[in-house]
Amino acid sequence: MKMIKIILSGFVLALFTHSINAQTIENASLQDDFQTYLNVIHAKKGFSGEILVAKANDVLFRSSVGMASLEHELKITNGSKYKIASITKTFTGALVAMAQEEGQLNFEDKACKFIEDLSEKFKEVTIHQLLTHTSGLPHNEGITDYWPIKSKLQLNKEQAIAEINELDLLFTPGSKMHYSSLGYYLLSTILEVLYQDSFENIVTDKILRPLQMEETGSVNSLKIIPHMVSGYHLISDDSLVHAPYRNYSLLKGAGDMYSSATDLLKWNNSFLNNTLLSEDKQKLLFTTYAIPHSAENKNYGYGWFINSSQPEKYYHGGGTWGFSTYTALYPKDKISIIVLSNRSSLPIESIAGDIEKLVFNREFEMPQIEVAQTTNPINFQIYPGNFISDSGKMKLQITSINNKLMAQLAGNPAFEIYPKGQHAFFGKKVELAIEFEVENEVVTGLSVLRMGQTFHFKKL
Repeated sequence: MKMIKIILSGFVLALFTHSINAQTIENASLQDDFQTYLNVIHAKKGFSGEILVAKANDVLFRSSVGMASLEHELKITNGSKYKIASITKTFTGALVAMAQEEGQLNFEDKACKFIEDLSEKFKEVTIHQLLTHTSGLPHNEGITDYWPIKSKLQLNKEQAIAEINELDLLFTPGSKMHYSSLGYYLLSTILEVLYQDSFENIVTDKILRPLQMEETGSVNSLKIIPHMVSGYHLISDDSLVHAPYRNYSLLKGAGDMYSSATDLLKWNNSFLNNTLLSEDKQKLLFTTYAIPHSAENKNYGYGWFINSSQPEKYYHGGGTWGFSTYTALYPKDKISIIVLSNRSSLPIESIAGDIEKLVFNREFEMPQIEVAQTTNPINFQIYPGNFISDSGKMKLQITSINNKLMAQLAGNPAFEIYPKGQHAFFGKKVELAIEFEVENEVVTGLSVLRMGQTFHFKKL
């Protein structure tokens, strides 16, 4: 049996004919590699957005691809603005450290010292624990009816705190790590209490204006933001829809900012010369406090994820309806990698990881663009069925709709798989290859190749 070996991706949407704007660098070979990679992820993953790689202030590569507005056929250009989602936390973490340096607070202060209407059940939660996701607070989804209702509502401070007060802690504060945007909402509220001003004004006065970050600000539902790209979301049939509406009031300080690649480079570079904080206080941001208790989590400081292995990096991703974003700073090499896209749910960290391999000359295999077979007739009706892995832990359903095959792993959205050869298919939306085992036109099982691993499934 022949198994297809591919390096695949999802979200095939935009056309190669969309313009690509590239900035020349001295290393022509490296620029070519970056540009080739951008072309491939544009075609295979539907990437639409901008990539910037720099060494301190020197731009090594900058390129944009795709459409800022599909409706108006407006192309993305370098300098477009994006909702940066959880990258916002890097700003909040720095603001809290600045407040501590000013003597406004201590990291071991209890949150209830500043937010008087916070429930008694949170009385032991400290600012340090909110910063490091060790408070025990759930993520936004812990709020009742968050996605269908609450995520769409404009909530004032009193309403937001009331929602948080309805929650229970997931564990004793300080004992574990659980990523929580609600913790950063509370931190931004504490800052508002201290400075008697809005979070938007605080971040502008203390960070954006001093660093001349004129393309960065706070998102709200009414503000018109020049050069802001439209956000789009990919659904199961590989078509695009407008990003569903989301109100950002409950994401204050956690995911309610927008920015550009230009400004995020300024932000990263500010940490190379201690522009806003003393060296000692800045080190606090990039010290690992939260060591993960599960494989899903990563080491966390104050507003930044931290990778202490070589190359050392401080980084944060962001994801919200219509946008996938990432920024990383490699302090010893003074390298910044910034990836901004107006597509939901892209594998943004994987993309940034590929760029990192190119930058640091590590082993890397350039992805290839797979093309579906269209010449030989295919009997799609023999493939549908339910399958279970040999371990019994994974279930896979194959269905046929209008001469298309759809695959669905239990608990995940369905995605189309495309013919590659005899009884062999590949995914565009999900990185995998499938080969069916067929005897006398009857499917008995299949094998899945994903991320270098092969999984065998029996037909039920």
